[in-house]
Amino acid sequence: MEQKPFSKSNTKNDHNIDINPLIRLPTLTPNATEHLKIGEHGAISSDLLVCNELVYNEVLLKHGKTKVNAADMSVTLGLCVGLVNFFNSGVGGGGFAIHTSRHPEREEDTGTYFDFRETCPLSWDNEKYNLSTLGGLSIGLPGELKGYYEIYTTLGSGHVSWKDLLMPVVKLAYEGWEVSEVLEAALQVYKIPFEENFDDWSFVFSDVSQKTLKKAGEHITRPNFGKMLEVLAKNGSCAPFYDPDHWINKSMLKKIKEKGGIINQADFANYHVRIGKPLTTKIHIDEYWPLTVYTTGGVTSGAALLSALNIMEKFPKRKGGDYTSESAYELVEAMKWMASARSRLGDYNEEKELELRMQEILSDEWAINSSALIKNANLKTQKDWRDYKPQYQLTEPHGTTHFSIIDYNSNAISLTSTINLLFGSLVHDPVTGVIFNNEMDDFSNPKDDDHSNSFGLKPSIYNYPMPGKRPVSSASPVIVLDELNYPDLVIGASGGSRITTSVLQSLIRIYWYHMPLLETISYPRFHHQLLPNTLEVENGSMIGTRTIKELKEMGHDIQEVPPKSVLNGIKRDRKFLNYHAVSDWWRKRGMSLGY
Repeated sequence: MEQKPFSKSNTKNDHNIDINPLIRLPTLTPNATEHLKIGEHGAISSDLLVCNELVYNEVLLKHGKTKVNAADMSVTLGLCVGLVNFFNSGVGGGGFAIHTSRHPEREEDTGTYFDFRETCPLSWDNEKYNLSTLGGLSIGLPGELKGYYEIYTTLGSGHVSWKDLLMPVVKLAYEGWEVSEVLEAALQVYKIPFEENFDDWSFVFSDVSQKTLKKAGEHITRPNFGKMLEVLAKNGSCAPFYDPDHWINKSMLKKIKEKGGIINQADFANYHVRIGKPLTTKIHIDEYWPLTVYTTGGVTSGAALLSALNIMEKFPKRKGGDYTSESAYELVEAMKWMASARSRLGDYNEEKELELRMQEILSDEWAINSSALIKNANLKTQKDWRDYKPQYQLTEPHGTTHFSIIDYNSNAISLTSTINLLFGSLVHDPVTGVIFNNEMDDFSNPKDDDHSNSFGLKPSIYNYPMPGKRPVSSASPVIVLDELNYPDLVIGASGGSRITTSVLQSLIRIYWYHMPLLETISYPRFHHQLLPNTLEVENGSMIGTRTIKELKEMGHDIQEVPPKSVLNGIKRDRKFLNYHAVSDWWRKRGMSLGY
């Protein structure tokens, strides 16, 4: 059966990450009793309390709080979030993770970086195919399951089996859970395509005869997805998912081909996870003790994030500086330079190629020159975007989920996962329960190469689709270690191009303005990606008329937009030596857990 075209959601602008029916508002008065969770030994921060509790009750309590580690926990947590919030992540997608282990007696880096991003099909041909947001051709080869398996086998504690980590999610898939207001809102956005492809999406309907979508408070199950995960659990690995001879793989390939996709057996058989050392930089909260910031490299925006932090290191730390004139000016300018830095990133054929491109934006010269331009402009933003020297047109990455974990032994993981737009490609294999990504949309379009965009920039040659290549992502998961290698902050975000600016602003608020984590996440945020040359603010009235007036006087064109990014983080309290965990309830109804 061919996937029918959308009656109302058939354009790129219609298919996005906005859950419009959901009320999303930042706040200046967060309720600490309700939204700040304190853990003496560890914490979990994600979009879903039901998944945090599943990890705590079914993994930590059953197998030992001191024995199970962050790598183990990430498998159950990530699969659970993909099961429940199947509109923004899942095994049909991919992601990135950064992991650190506390080894105070060792001088070498303790971090490990995992790239399980989706890849372009091996049979892709730019002359034959067009980039798409919908259907089989929009699907990149899924990497999430292999990513979790590599994290587990590389860094797992050895005290809990793969089966033990998957079976709690299998049980939840069979028994079901209560539909949240977030899931209800996401389903409502796509009511028409679900109806038009009812056979594939019947599990989202409560009344089959009337085709009534599930609503908040109703019960939902995904038994076929549970069956697929159970096979993997009993196998003890993720191998059946990638094995061309297994029924799981055959079913997925059949569905992808049915929807016009070109992924084949070789794509699955050849997929691999990239594992390596993270990118790092130093930031200072006082004169003596620098902190080390760890983030992801490769096709993520981690290098761009570090370039912005290096620029901000040239400016003073101002306690209580949020929304003040000079602080706001410096932060937004750093965001604009960060967007310029990101225009240089992309996948690589050889490691040296990427290193050469990153050396420029991570160099002292880049930070010194950029900060000097900011300082000498007398609180005026550059009138011409060309002054920020972007190399190429930026792509617009989309929806994701993020979670942060610190375990009993101070190991930490920061993980960002995605299927791209809401419900990805809108291709669902009802036999396996896999919902496939539409990550091909994150590549730059080579067919636009002869036609610069409205700003005069061409698409990035570093981000063209090529067989086996991975598209650039805005993901920038972060772990900050203190001078004793304890995790001081574990944080990351979802929300497309707003990911990197949200993570940057959170780091500046915590370490430059000395703000608590609760207010850091709940307060309204800025976003500037250079092009379009517009400063987005989440809520002008909360930010204040004086600050808005000052930003306009700096030369900014200001646009008020609803929240599009979601932060989930854990901060160590350096006084009481416990952990503060905050999920972005205000934007996605998340709730953390401390233990």
